[in-house]
Amino acid sequence: MATASPERGISRDWFFTKGGTCRPGRVVIRHRLGRGTRCAVLALLCLAVFAPSAAQSAEPTWLVGTGTGVTAARALHGERIAPGIRVIRGTAASARRLSRMPGVRFVERNRRYSASSITAPSDPLYGRQWALRSTRVRAAWLATLGDGVPVAVLDSGLDLSNPDLAGNVWTNPDEIAGNGVDDDGNGFIDDVHGADTVGQDGDPSDGLGHGTAVASVIGARGDNGFGLSGMAWDASLMPVKVLHDQGWGTTGTLIAGLRYALDEGARIVNMSVNGPEQSQALAEAIAQAEARGVLVVTSAGNDGKNRDRVASYPASERSRTVITVASATRRGGLARGSAFGRASVDIAAPGDDVITSDLGGRFTRRAGTSFAAAYVTGAAALLAAAHPEASGSRLRAALVASARRGGRVDAQIAGGQLDAAAALRRLGRLRPR
Repeated sequence: MATASPERGISRDWFFTKGGTCRPGRVVIRHRLGRGTRCAVLALLCLAVFAPSAAQSAEPTWLVGTGTGVTAARALHGERIAPGIRVIRGTAASARRLSRMPGVRFVERNRRYSASSITAPSDPLYGRQWALRSTRVRAAWLATLGDGVPVAVLDSGLDLSNPDLAGNVWTNPDEIAGNGVDDDGNGFIDDVHGADTVGQDGDPSDGLGHGTAVASVIGARGDNGFGLSGMAWDASLMPVKVLHDQGWGTTGTLIAGLRYALDEGARIVNMSVNGPEQSQALAEAIAQAEARGVLVVTSAGNDGKNRDRVASYPASERSRTVITVASATRRGGLARGSAFGRASVDIAAPGDDVITSDLGGRFTRRAGTSFAAAYVTGAAALLAAAHPEASGSRLRAALVASARRGGRVDAQIAGGQLDAAAALRRLGRLRPR
């Protein structure tokens, strides 16, 4: 029998393919054939070896050529993906047999590749961020990275010069920097990058570090070769300073901060703060957030209490737009000190031994429901980016309904653990951007 020879009579590359499209799991084959009869004979040989029986007709095998034997190749409907390479659908055994045929240079599996910047960010601390694995946010990143969704962080402010956050800080389009004028008439002079309701000015600088840490969990720049990765790399962080540098604020500063965030167009509001008494004024501000379709994410608190019996606000506000978050460990249990409640706490998220960015670009490990709430806020920003039309109550419903069940925390809260990818599927979009 005549065979192809790499030393004599090489005319051009020929390829075997099994299957009509190039997809992971198929087999890629490349080989060289000579002219004339050798091509036709090898074609017949391959058809004999790989032609399916009646029982195997669902998985036929093709020979694809570009000279003698081309008619047979075309009849098999193979796909040419590059000069010298086609793809077949075949078993490992058939691939091994094909690899031993004369003229075949190699047979190898058509492996799956992903964009490294999406699945493995260049941030040096990324590998230590167990919380990102727990929340399955890598799968969600294939659909969206946040796309500039404005997220208000009502906290102790923000380190505006932090290199892992500076690129994501919100800018007020209606304010002119440094002119000493309240250009947009909102009561805050030069509130270019947020506001301070404690000092009643336009400088939300953080003197405590708590707000900066919370913001880093939500939206630290990803894949920038520095620090850590946030949940929503491209979210727009709107810092609203409602806490003094000693870590406390008042009902008045919270209400003013929430109203500022709503007026400036925030889609998500993170409130990692807790107080013991209900406020009618705060309840009305949250009702306004619900009316505007804004989601409010609150921390359950770190007193270890059952929120069904011992209320804390704003966590205990009854609203379809408020989602209250408990803190979970990397093993899926309730974190030490986290509040809980089968009726009053909606979901759990990582809040134990999480890496955050701190003042001056430093990094620290922190624990508490403040950071668990931040992970949910980041996931909510991804959902809002994928579904700009979704109301706060719809975002809340998707996050709670898609929460991962089966962990030890399930018996202590209403829902399960945060699953960002499942939440995106719940809203109907988990596909490449």
